[in-house]
Amino acid sequence: MTLPRVVAIANSKGGVGKSTLATNLAVEGALGGLSVLLVDTDPQASSAVFAATRDENRPAFRLIQMSQPILHREIPKLSEPYDLVILDTGARENKTFRSALAAADSVLVPITPSAYDIWASEDVFTLVDEIGTTRNLETRVVLNQVIPRTRVAREALEALEELTDEFGAELMNTRIHSRVAWKMAIGKGLSVTEFEPGGSAASELRALWLELGYVGSL
Repeated sequence: MTLPRVVAIANSKGGVGKSTLATNLAVEGALGGLSVLLVDTDPQASSAVFAATRDENRPAFRLIQMSQPILHREIPKLSEPYDLVILDTGARENKTFRSALAAADSVLVPITPSAYDIWASEDVFTLVDEIGTTRNLETRVVLNQVIPRTRVAREALEALEELTDEFGAELMNTRIHSRVAWKMAIGKGLSVTEFEPGGSAASELRALWLELGYVGSL
């Protein structure tokens, strides 16, 4: 039997879009017929609020909240019935954050195109290196909330390329741009592919899903 893929959406920096990506990827998996478990480890519970807002007639994923540092023990037991397990982590490094990384077999690090945010994100790469030393923890980085065709975005990409090279992480080809659809969809309990199937945000989400390739393809 193929083991489920457990991915932590992680960055100790707040405001980088972890919960938005976690919920949208969970829905994308459900739309493709996968059995998905979304674990909200953040006391702010953004993913849990999204799940509560969602219409019960929409494609479903299971959500549980677990903000104690026990994920590395519990996730292997909980994950067995699922094709994909997504861990939405909190915005600071603590025992629960470390436990989530220890439970994962891959990490997706969203980073916004700001030099300050890129510098602040170095902590998560250092921590992944510590935890993944004996497990070859796969680390990928996605540039999120990008404002297109700006000098800031170009300079941030250059800085991010240097950072990912330093830590041996993979920089995703897909860029997620700052678009109104992301915020409007979340407020309705929808993914961007449900909210505006033909929109640019939906195209970017599908591209990210296919590039990640956690379980099959949609």
